[in-house]
Amino acid sequence: MGNRVTRAATHLPEDAVYARMQREQRPWRRKLWEIMYQALTTPRKAEDIARTVGVSASTVHRVIAAYNRGGVAAIETPGKGGRRHQYLTLEQERAFLQPFVARAMQGEIATVAEIHQALEERVGHLVDDSTTYRLLNRQGWSKPGARVKATSSPAPTPESLRIHEETVPVRQRRKQPPQKRSSRGYPSDLTEQEWAILEPLIPPAKVGGHPRTTDMREVLNALFYVDRTGCQWRALPHDFPPWSTVWSYFRTWRNDGTWKRIHTALREKTRMSMGREPTPSAAIIDSQSVKTSQKGGRAGMTVARKSKGASGISSSIPRA
Repeated sequence: MGNRVTRAATHLPEDAVYARMQREQRPWRRKLWEIMYQALTTPRKAEDIARTVGVSASTVHRVIAAYNRGGVAAIETPGKGGRRHQYLTLEQERAFLQPFVARAMQGEIATVAEIHQALEERVGHLVDDSTTYRLLNRQGWSKPGARVKATSSPAPTPESLRIHEETVPVRQRRKQPPQKRSSRGYPSDLTEQEWAILEPLIPPAKVGGHPRTTDMREVLNALFYVDRTGCQWRALPHDFPPWSTVWSYFRTWRNDGTWKRIHTALREKTRMSMGREPTPSAAIIDSQSVKTSQKGGRAGMTVARKSKGASGISSSIPRA
């Protein structure tokens, strides 16, 4: 893709784009505004923006091009509908779901996690959770639901089937069982005292959502490990939570201001432990490079040197 820097046009100021991103309730629309916000605040290659937002580089190019050309209307105006940028055709989706339909007709439970994992194996790469839900919605599956029981009534159709949604988020499932953390841990792990300070600052789970099953201390340990070692997200050791879960918390806390609030709370706590006010009351400007006094008169000044080239040129000009 080269070293081309992706920039967004200034149809809206940065704070207006950020406000729209925060107000947007639909995840996909929120990502569109986040792409613009990233391209406005820190322009860089589309691949880097795509990794930050969690989309493909082609999506970044497409969204930025539409926004630069059509402005806000290009993002907020709904399209004509239809299927765009899907992995499977409708016929392929129906064939893909047939094994789960057969299981449900026999009274077994079909879970979102199983279907999601099977879809990733089918397309050969990771896909977003919303992709799986949209596929199921197109095929008439509803969620959440109970087990489909086999009865003497006519065979159920996909429209009458229901899936069981697990309490564990889909992206937290791993193809291999997680390893237990070593009792020695890593040098970047939080101590008991540090965790006692940070635990109250972690945002609680959303009201009305699924119960939180991720260990927040392990998420912080994973983030500190990435910060200390500089490893790639996908290279995160398997005894941490899945890298996608850790990255999702990092991105969410960055967007909702959690990191800033934690930094402010820790700074105030540190200042108070030193007997100072929670916030600074004065500031010092370093003026080392500012001249405070002038040199004195001609005696303090050096004589300008004439270059040899200049002397040669001036000597060659005949005097009047």
